[in-house]
Amino acid sequence: MLALLSVSLVALFTEYAQAQVRFARTYGGTSWDYASSVQQTSDGGYILAGGTRSFGAGWYDVFLIKTNAFGNVQWAKTYRIYSGDDHYALFVQQTSDGGYIVAGEVETYDPNWFVWGSKSILLIKTDAFGNVQWAKMYGGGSTVYEDLCCIQQTSDGGYIFASKTRIASTSDDIFLIKTDANGNVQWAKAFGGTVNAWASSVRQTSDGGYIVAGTTWSFGAGWGDIFLIKTDANGNVQWAKTYGGTNEDVAPSVQQTSDGGYIVAGYTTSFGAGWGDIFLIKTDANGDIGSCGIVRNVTPMVTTPSPTVTAPSLSVYPPFFPFGSASPAVTSPTLTVNAPCPLSDDNELGISESCKPISGIITPYKGGIKITKSGEFEVKVYNVSGVMVKSVKGKNEVKLELPRGVYFVEVVSGGKVIRERVVIR
Repeated sequence: MLALLSVSLVALFTEYAQAQVRFARTYGGTSWDYASSVQQTSDGGYILAGGTRSFGAGWYDVFLIKTNAFGNVQWAKTYRIYSGDDHYALFVQQTSDGGYIVAGEVETYDPNWFVWGSKSILLIKTDAFGNVQWAKMYGGGSTVYEDLCCIQQTSDGGYIFASKTRIASTSDDIFLIKTDANGNVQWAKAFGGTVNAWASSVRQTSDGGYIVAGTTWSFGAGWGDIFLIKTDANGNVQWAKTYGGTNEDVAPSVQQTSDGGYIVAGYTTSFGAGWGDIFLIKTDANGDIGSCGIVRNVTPMVTTPSPTVTAPSLSVYPPFFPFGSASPAVTSPTLTVNAPCPLSDDNELGISESCKPISGIITPYKGGIKITKSGEFEVKVYNVSGVMVKSVKGKNEVKLELPRGVYFVEVVSGGKVIRERVVIR
């Protein structure tokens, strides 16, 4: 017992230690410097990307910093193409060869009108020490406005990235570009409707295709709805769906889960406890979340634009800057958690009028649950991993034996769904 207690305490203190802030550093010069992206590298250190006005030769230059595991700078570089224009990095990722892919934008300045003009997407591929291997700019002319949202190296060594663009229409469309390992475009697709659609995240899926998350104002139930698009490896739409309520709902992030479905994170102004709440949605492989909730099948317009691609020559500067320690404030807030269920009562979509827990239908007891409901119904029981552990049909009353644990119970009757979380003790 003493040995077991000692092991438990060691595990507890190890977990506690790993959760603590091990260092806090500041990096910069006399002007404005910021980071937009960070990733731990294969050597245990970190790579940071952002922008700098303290160093380099431009208005803003791309800023790349490599540190060791303790935040000490190993090397730092700035990159620019044109003097007087803004250059900034939005994302950085270590690549399979140990180097880095830096994704950002170049925004041109028009001195005749004293305004910022068009944006172009900028990709910079470096080796492990920040030396440029290649650089590419992607744009469509002065009338095109592109906001890069994300980039990922794909299984074939190339890259997938998404932005918003006006290449295809007078409104903003989601712009998806696939390149080879040298940044050469293999295909490009634009997805949209009659009003704006913006991309926030793109990920390669286990079948070699892609899942894109964003926001649409052309489809859905509200002023802006969460927009998911699933494509094959060539960017052809397999399905597209919206999620949301009568107000704005936005999804900045999507990931494929181990069961082949998707987890979507964002915020909602349609549901929750406050003016805007964190919104977490788990779908199956087809983007569905069951009969409870707004899931609208949509058909976005798809075009095949040809972005202009150039290979600019970069100016690279190794800045010398001070860095110091900082003491950030750390808090542990108490959250209000709500389940926006139902997400809709749109009967035209065949969605359940009510999927909120109804007291007295599902009753847990020691070793099981009892379902009491007049007429015929079907009961499905899921564990916390989403795996179905029981599925039975019954009439008036059903008892199910279950081991200790937390379960989600679904009762389907007359086209309506009742869901409750139960704890078996």
